[in-house]
Amino acid sequence: MENTKNTPNFNTYESNYCKSFSDLIENSVFTENDIDSTKEEFFDNLIKNTHKLKNNNSKIFFVGNGASAAFANHMALDWSKNGLIKSYSLSDSALLTALSNDLSYEDAFTKYLEMYEFNSNDLVVTISSSGNSKNIVNVIKYCNEKKIQTVGFSGLNNNNLTKKLSNFSIYVPCKTYGFAECIHQFFLHLWLDKYMEIYEWDRTDSQNMDSDNFLI
Repeated sequence: MENTKNTPNFNTYESNYCKSFSDLIENSVFTENDIDSTKEEFFDNLIKNTHKLKNNNSKIFFVGNGASAAFANHMALDWSKNGLIKSYSLSDSALLTALSNDLSYEDAFTKYLEMYEFNSNDLVVTISSSGNSKNIVNVIKYCNEKKIQTVGFSGLNNNNLTKKLSNFSIYVPCKTYGFAECIHQFFLHLWLDKYMEIYEWDRTDSQNMDSDNFLI
């Protein structure tokens, strides 16, 4: 009788979940100005553009709804504190609710950007599981009109507008929101860590964010 004791069981929910996560990362689509590229080429070019932001003392604006807004907050903090590039998340509750009430929720993010006087040297990052949220699409269209570069994170349907309209696009070919959200966060950290030259697989010590013993 064959010994199956140590044979991986890919029939469990947990095993399938983990395998699906890994497969979706590998099968994500990376596009720069409507041209598909490998993830290595994509992130190399994105890092080059990010260094230009730093050299020009430019800014990064992160935009998202719901869980994606939380990711936007998180990454704006990490880029400002660790990446040393001034970064903002368009999720201030007072401003967002006021602008939504005075204008519309669909136009609130765009007006927010206008108020911050962003310019062609800045970068706008949109995070949307569907890629079709009206307020997100309006931001990308506005940025295209103003010749401001965008990085768009999307998922679910391949023909979503974020994928079509963004200068840099990362599309996760998943069918569920949980995978889109988690993998977006994975790639957001990959971008920052590669920019900062952080290597998880080649370390002997752990990061420490305590200001008394700060160690990136």
